[in-house]
Amino acid sequence: MDILQRAPAAGLPAHCLAGLAPESMASYLGQVWLGTPDRSQAAPDNDDDAAESVCIPLTQLGAYRAELLDAMVAHYGGDAEIHARALLSQWSKYYFWLAAPAGVAALLLRRPLDMSPARTQLVLRAGMPAALYFSADALQPPENDCTRCHAPLIQHLQAVIETLAGMACIAPRVLWGNVGNLLDYLAEQCAALPGAAEEVACLFQPMLVTGEPNPLRSPIRQVQPRSALLPNPFRARRVCCMRNQIPGETNLCASCPLLLTMRDEALALQEAIR
Repeated sequence: MDILQRAPAAGLPAHCLAGLAPESMASYLGQVWLGTPDRSQAAPDNDDDAAESVCIPLTQLGAYRAELLDAMVAHYGGDAEIHARALLSQWSKYYFWLAAPAGVAALLLRRPLDMSPARTQLVLRAGMPAALYFSADALQPPENDCTRCHAPLIQHLQAVIETLAGMACIAPRVLWGNVGNLLDYLAEQCAALPGAAEEVACLFQPMLVTGEPNPLRSPIRQVQPRSALLPNPFRARRVCCMRNQIPGETNLCASCPLLLTMRDEALALQEAIR
């Protein structure tokens, strides 16, 4: 792959990771950076958002529970406490759209990316994840062992998922399902790159290098649905994201496993809503 291999030196302005990534991944990395954010990079889009923007060490995410829930209530409705689990599950999807492409880009570059929360900063804008900053030297030298390249992503996800799960007693498998669904999608987007299929496939292997079961193992399954109203095969997530537990959110996502359990009358309504 013809990919720029240089990363910014320490002390220089933050550099967007999109400039180092394959073209098929670059569009997902516009708000992922190497280096320390300056005011222009972390600034909100308008003055009205200025008071609601904050750049925090990722290790402090747990202290912003109220802000995260308020953001999701503004977007989805519901009650911040009654529906906290479902709301934070939805918030995780927005965060994973920052972190997951960064991890996949590191895999494709065959360069481990230090994603440790202690060296990662997150820009929250009105409670929503707006940008992610890794340290200037986070992108390590090339590594032939792909497991060493994907381990930092797994460790990063484990830390964030543990934090979010603790905020509202969410089953971690729901959050792993959210990021697994996204990673499966990203794998499809970069499948045409030489060697990419093998690189990304190691994310979904049964066991981690530590010998523990991989929480990302087979996040998506292709099944034969019992209803002719669903595609065959049907791309199904293994775990529902709980969005349907928020009042008014009756339209399930296109890969929701609950669709496999619905009668044709209910499925027809889902199609009508779309």
